[in-house]
Amino acid sequence: MNPREALLSVRRVVESLGDERVKNSYYLEFHRRSLVLELASRYCQGGRVVDVGASPFILSCALQSMGFDVVAVDYNPEEYRQIAETCGVSIVKADLEKDAIPLGDGWADCAVFTEVIEHINPYYVGHTLAEVNRVLKPQGALILTTPNIASLFRRLRLMLGLQPQYRYHVHEYTKREVEQLLEQYGFNIVESFYSDVNDLTFVDAERDEYLALGSYLRLLALAIRRPTKLNLLRAATYPVVRLVPSLRMLIVTVAQKTTTPNAAKVERW
Repeated sequence: MNPREALLSVRRVVESLGDERVKNSYYLEFHRRSLVLELASRYCQGGRVVDVGASPFILSCALQSMGFDVVAVDYNPEEYRQIAETCGVSIVKADLEKDAIPLGDGWADCAVFTEVIEHINPYYVGHTLAEVNRVLKPQGALILTTPNIASLFRRLRLMLGLQPQYRYHVHEYTKREVEQLLEQYGFNIVESFYSDVNDLTFVDAERDEYLALGSYLRLLALAIRRPTKLNLLRAATYPVVRLVPSLRMLIVTVAQKTTTPNAAKVERW
């Protein structure tokens, strides 16, 4: 099953078992998750995938539909456990800031770590990355996405004296910071780029409309049809982020395990 088909196959489960928050996430982040699945189809060489920080298990289910053997790791899996179990995804519980991931050394061929690192206290992020490294086999792939703290909208908020970081995030990163962290904890960067997928799709739309987005022409059409402040801003600023990639909203990094780091030290100054 190709990535888009796999993600669409999860729709029924989300609609039947998800709350409004999960349903909104499915549609709003459809294209970002599709991008992650496309990368998994290219870089996950082998059957075992660990989805780290996986709740509400939408991506885990799609990966399972693509034929991977998925184990989903999360701090609080109970809230959406039924979604994962309906898809046949195995779940393990772990506090990523403190616990060891309850999988053996080298268990996974590939690790997916998307929209998670920004929720982890930077004092403990080394522990998390060391654990992800440990459960990966040698040469195993890591796929990571995270918001770009240096995006255009973050910069504009800062210029207006507003907190640029999303209120539920603990710490956001620049692309170079992400790359340095991964290199520090035993990974070699294979591919790292700024994606415009969120700049094109994080808009005001009806749920089914999100699935049709993904190009500037479709964004313009939506802004004309539904001229909200957000949609007009996205349409007006997209040419800028298209021209200057470092202003885009999303950082995407694919890395390969090369060494096993020593246990991470917690540094507070």
